[in-house]
Amino acid sequence: MPCALKICGVTRPQDIDACCELGVDAIGINLWRGSPRGVALDVAVALVERVSTPGPAVVAVVVDPDEDELDAIVAALRLDAVQLHGTRDASCYPRLSAPHVRVVRGTPPLAGLAALGAPRWILLDAAVPGFGGRGVVHDWDWAAQARATLAPVPVWLAGGLDPGNAARAIDCVAPHGIDVASGAEDGVPGEKSRAKIAALRSICDRTPNLR
Repeated sequence: MPCALKICGVTRPQDIDACCELGVDAIGINLWRGSPRGVALDVAVALVERVSTPGPAVVAVVVDPDEDELDAIVAALRLDAVQLHGTRDASCYPRLSAPHVRVVRGTPPLAGLAALGAPRWILLDAAVPGFGGRGVVHDWDWAAQARATLAPVPVWLAGGLDPGNAARAIDCVAPHGIDVASGAEDGVPGEKSRAKIAALRSICDRTPNLR
């Protein structure tokens, strides 16, 4: 089946529209203030209101929010999942009512991956300062082993993906989907390129994600 595509760190209405029109499977809205792609909650609300129904899944990207902050995000946005970065996992948020995406950064021991709970999916990302979007490519050989270890939980791949390497990454790792931030831009964080989104969608459509 075709590999799914998530465009992360969307900040502009026109990029929401492009994602919807081009058949992107998921959109990431970054609410972490420390990110160049981070947006305020009121901006996120306006962006999410533009997402067509049916359309891409909406994922709120957060980094160690306190519980009240996370409650406010979930209450304000029409979400399909919350992507949890940082040191806190879903067990730290007993009131969390939305499905969550568990992020695994770097290449930790494979034996420890079985204790990740029951997320909607698991995102494998490169270990970089700032929690992603830096264009650093993951270790695809390790990611392929992790994807097999974590089955049947869906595994998505992030880390330095762009139209130039996405097909090779999908062929090597066979992820359920790929998550792209800087690789869908022309150099300005948060400003997506419609041409690159279209190219990534085409690559995902023609590259099977299962061996």
